[in-house]
Amino acid sequence: MNCRAGIATTAFALTAGVSDIDAQSVETLAPASLEELVKEGASVYRSRCAECHGPNGEGQWQDHDAAPRLAGKLAPLSVERIAVLIIQGGSYMPRFDSLTHREIAAVATFVRNSFGNSHGVVTEEEVAGYR
Repeated sequence: MNCRAGIATTAFALTAGVSDIDAQSVETLAPASLEELVKEGASVYRSRCAECHGPNGEGQWQDHDAAPRLAGKLAPLSVERIAVLIIQGGSYMPRFDSLTHREIAAVATFVRNSFGNSHGVVTEEEVAGYR
């Protein structure tokens, strides 16, 4: 098949079923909600973060900046700063660059909206921009 025929076939295939898109397909294209990300992020937090930052974001070693308290302390941190810290790590924090964009968005959203924080959603697109 030549290039033009391939493009035409692909374009037709992509548009042919447009009227048959079901609600579930549309839902997978829509951005994740705050509730979805918080739920997913809680799981990532428990498995990757709670050991150092504590199950309730209370932190450890209060007189030291290793594993700082997350509870009620995130207002000055931007989405970019939190995402970059998760991806690249920090002075004492390991990098978590093996996490997917979705997992990073989820755990960042969880932390930004738990432990007395209320700072909104971090999207996968934002995370991708900070990689």
